[in-house]
Amino acid sequence: MTNLMNRSMFNSMLKLRQLSAAKGRATNGISRASSTSSSAHQKVSDNANTGIKLSTVAGIAGLSLTAGYAAGNFNNLTSTTSKDSRELPSGLPRGCCSCDSPPVELNLTKSQEDLPSNLASLIGEENVISGLTEDSSNTMYLKGARLGRGKALAIVTPISLQDAVKALEVAVQADCIVIPQGQNTGLTGGSVPREEEDKRPAVIISMRKLNMMFPIDNGEKVVCLAGAGIATLANNLNKWGFPDRESHSTLGSTFLDPTTAAGVAFGSGGTQLRKGPAYTDRALYAKVKQDKWGRHVIELVNTLGIEGIEDTDFHENKGSSIEQLDIYANDIKQGYDRPMASSSDSQHGKAMASDRSYPDNVCECGNDKKGSAVSRCNADTKGELCNRSEGKVLILATVHDTFQRAAEKGSYWVACKDFETTLRFRKEVCLDNAKDLPISMEYMDRDTFDIVDRSGRILANLIKVIGMGSMMGSLWNIKLKIEAMPFDGAELICDKLLHTFNVMCPAILPKKFMKVGKSMDHHVAMTVGEFGEGEKARLLLRMKKFVAENEGKIEIVECDGSSDEMSLTAFRFVAAPAFRTWCVGEDVQGFSVDYALPKNAGEAPPLLGKVGEIDQPVPLKRMRYSHFGCNVVHEDLAYALGVDTHAAKLALKKEVEKDCGGKLPAEHGHGTEYSAPKETQKRWMNMDPLNIMNPGIGGLSSKYKYSSK
Repeated sequence: MTNLMNRSMFNSMLKLRQLSAAKGRATNGISRASSTSSSAHQKVSDNANTGIKLSTVAGIAGLSLTAGYAAGNFNNLTSTTSKDSRELPSGLPRGCCSCDSPPVELNLTKSQEDLPSNLASLIGEENVISGLTEDSSNTMYLKGARLGRGKALAIVTPISLQDAVKALEVAVQADCIVIPQGQNTGLTGGSVPREEEDKRPAVIISMRKLNMMFPIDNGEKVVCLAGAGIATLANNLNKWGFPDRESHSTLGSTFLDPTTAAGVAFGSGGTQLRKGPAYTDRALYAKVKQDKWGRHVIELVNTLGIEGIEDTDFHENKGSSIEQLDIYANDIKQGYDRPMASSSDSQHGKAMASDRSYPDNVCECGNDKKGSAVSRCNADTKGELCNRSEGKVLILATVHDTFQRAAEKGSYWVACKDFETTLRFRKEVCLDNAKDLPISMEYMDRDTFDIVDRSGRILANLIKVIGMGSMMGSLWNIKLKIEAMPFDGAELICDKLLHTFNVMCPAILPKKFMKVGKSMDHHVAMTVGEFGEGEKARLLLRMKKFVAENEGKIEIVECDGSSDEMSLTAFRFVAAPAFRTWCVGEDVQGFSVDYALPKNAGEAPPLLGKVGEIDQPVPLKRMRYSHFGCNVVHEDLAYALGVDTHAAKLALKKEVEKDCGGKLPAEHGHGTEYSAPKETQKRWMNMDPLNIMNPGIGGLSSKYKYSSK
């Protein structure tokens, strides 16, 4: 047994062997349909007609980041801005505090000492990173977006599905725990190492490099490897020649290109009311179990349902589904045209690749048992094990439905004088029936409007100019690296400067929206579509009738073209990062929660009860913004320094669940922040009976086989 290895020892071990990155191209392929898929090279196109020059926004952002780096090296922040003196939101969409664990010494076995070099030998030293000492090169893997921070014996970034499974197998055999990771945009601590009571070292398997995707079934479905980003997928459908199809998810964090696999693992919802949360029963994933000899082994589960890569298509020792999928994906990556694959006629090929019942579900909002239920939450146990698995299995690839694009769209800013009118608009106009549902409807209260306008202008304009995807994610990673630098105040300096420079940047919303935004307190950004059966006309007729019956209580402003629409989208998506910037800039603290309220409810949970021995303090700001049709709410609450925000958060959670009939979390996952219901915990324990995969989530034990000792 030895003490924790340092970074130089790690790098010396990695130099033991080089692995060629070249992959051979096989000629046998997947069973095909008649259509042909093009190369899946991924780009994010710029938006035109934005009303602000890219150089202006990029210059301001660059100045902020550069000045932050320089100022941090020469000046310490005062004690009131120290990260230890307050609770801060993360700045990721709907973020919260950072809860960092103290460093812990690890005693490594010989097999664990050898693990980094063994991994390098298997999958290439360029795909293995040390995680024993956090620095700006690895903080994106080790530190949670909102909470959580720890060490990893190794961070693995495989470039093939087979390499991912090899890494999993070797890590398990060395008695390590394994943490699957996508873009690490999760907000509840479940995607990074934790310093738990159990002392097994952690290995992170980051799936970022496995970002290939391709259409099947003439574009009606897509296959995504585990690192495929949802923003990239949305762009690729058009490049593949399917301009009439749309992808399955649009999240608040879409501009960071979070992975489709993470969406499935959390059951993420997002803005797309007609499509529902991320869900599929068609996947390829790996489980860890114990064989009859007591050995830890890997079981591959293939429910993809694709012709030519069903398990039954391969004889023993003559190829495999995972090998064939690697070949197909690598061919597309290299730019080779391959005949498009098709779903098989098997049970898996006919299984659901989205939650098709969701539109009917959200419209059941009457005063009955169905209306008193929530539309969705992370504790749901239905479907294939990959769904809401939260890292208890390693998702390798998933199949997702695409959706008909509206032939005609209209976007509207709906402003209401009071919340009662807003709730009636939701029920009477938007949720009248499942067929006429809006594409999206996003609620924002007055505090949200004011804070986004004050502290979110730079980020919103950047999204409008460069779009959502890899470029925006790269800029965000620069900010994270600066915040991880080893000088006092690094964590806060970027937001301090962003808060200062935001007032110099143009407002993201055109004047007509700003005017109504400042005159009313409750707002809904809504997009409706025509799908060929008069859906848009019917909804607009109900909206016109509602306005006439509620004169003086509601005002509606229509978007003029794509520039207005993108402005509304960017304004809504930067709500949480704007809140962090506002808190840092105003020298206050804050926290965030997400929850689902019953479909027939909606009023804000009252801030009642005690915090310690005193009544709950009144927050300085209470931002409430929601996926309004789903009744899934995100709250960001700001308090003065010195307030016990942890106690305030617990009191709010109790109010949501005990008194309002809600459930939390609704879409960010349980991670290490929330305890899951017993039924959900039992499902996870059945997935991972040895507690090797992402131990400690949802209130479960972090120890081997869930031991209490």
